[in-house]
Amino acid sequence: MFSVLENQGLSLPLSAIKTLAETNYEDWYESLTINLTIINLDLALRVEALAALIEKSFAEEKTYYERWGHSNRTYLMIMKYTIDKSIRQSITCTDSVKDFLAAVGDKFTKFDKAEKGTFMKLLTTTTYDGVSGVREHIMKLTRFFNKLRQMKVELAYSFLVWQVLESLPSLFDALKTTYNAQRD
Repeated sequence: MFSVLENQGLSLPLSAIKTLAETNYEDWYESLTINLTIINLDLALRVEALAALIEKSFAEEKTYYERWGHSNRTYLMIMKYTIDKSIRQSITCTDSVKDFLAAVGDKFTKFDKAEKGTFMKLLTTTTYDGVSGVREHIMKLTRFFNKLRQMKVELAYSFLVWQVLESLPSLFDALKTTYNAQRD
């Protein structure tokens, strides 16, 4: 399609925008909006469409209308290009950036539920394998915990601590006892 986007003297390789796949909606959305804002193509996302032009419209209204239309068309093309084909085919086509982006967001609300379940299962069933370091194991569980909190799953930090201790083998029972004996 095109490898470099250019607008007002700014250029951006299309590869700078991540491709939307099954599990990276937030990353894709952030990459898309940041990159298209940098090259000033986000007008259609920020501003509602103007009413249709009439014969007596001023030159600046016509120019603005054309800029908005260009922004809308380009943004839609880039969004569709950076969405995996299997996902793109399941989204209703619209002529508006805002409507298309909302349709994509709605599609990923469904994926969030499954992803929450996956991260909750990983957090509660992952045990220390003895191969990697304990620190790496704790960091892995903390990543699962933080991902769940980002998805608005309310978990207390005390649950994370408890889960980390429970995931360690009996070799660490002295540590568990010491921790549990502490008041705070």
